Amino acid sequence: VNEVDFEMEIYSYAIARMIAVAFENDYVLRRYALAEAKGAYEKMREENEETIFEILKEFKIEQADGKIHFSDYLRYAPTWDAKWKLVNRELSNGYLKLNKHEIARILQEAISKKIYHELSYMLAPPEVKKIFGDEINSLKNKISFKKEFKKEKNISDFPPCISSVISSINSGKNVPHVARFTLVAFLNEIGMDEKEILALFSKSPDFNEEKALYQIHHITGKISSTVYVAPKCSTIRTWGFCFPDEKCRGVFHPFMYYRRKK
Repeated sequence: VNEVDFEMEIYSYAIARMIAVAFENDYVLRRYALAEAKGAYEKMREENEETIFEILKEFKIEQADGKIHFSDYLRYAPTWDAKWKLVNRELSNGYLKLNKHEIARILQEAISKKIYHELSYMLAPPEVKKIFGDEINSLKNKISFKKEFKKEKNISDFPPCISSVISSINSGKNVPHVARFTLVAFLNEIGMDEKEILALFSKSPDFNEEKALYQIHHITGKISSTVYVAPKCSTIRTWGFCFPDEKCRGVFHPFMYYRRKK
């Protein structure tokens, strides 16, 4: 890359950040942060291990002999994916051995969180909205319609555990696998079709339509011999996303809450 190209890349990066901030939308900030982090990941895959370890130091991620401390692993690993769950990893004296690409994936998440945190506290200069205002408003409208899922089912009737998962997804956050499973099983149980469920999941930062459809089809019984139902409240409580309200009293299953409110 010559000097002019390098300078243009710096300027375009700064402008892109300001445009993302000008949206004043948490979902856009998370998507932008993820896109930048994914770009960094692709570059890191080509770097040598020494450079990767130096980047780990910059993010204060503890490592020793190519191993990462489990506390940093849990902070940054995409543990909603089964292969990244701690139980599927070899843990020795508090450290996990990862290959270079896996460490780069850890760093991707660290970079995404750092960028999102930085942008969350920034304000776009008035000039940005003046110059790019029409484009920003146009994209805002596209986002609001593209990601909207049908509302024949009244979300206010959903139990707090389900509402919290939907809220996290709508905010562009990744949710753990068990929460996704619970949501799909519940929505299928109340009669929501796969297109509506898929549209909801399309708000996830690293949404993959093929993978999401496979998971939906598996849970709803289209490619398995079992139609899975949402877990009981006691199970959801152990999974850490039970947020009971006064209407949860005497309820032991999410569908029971929904049926009461209907």
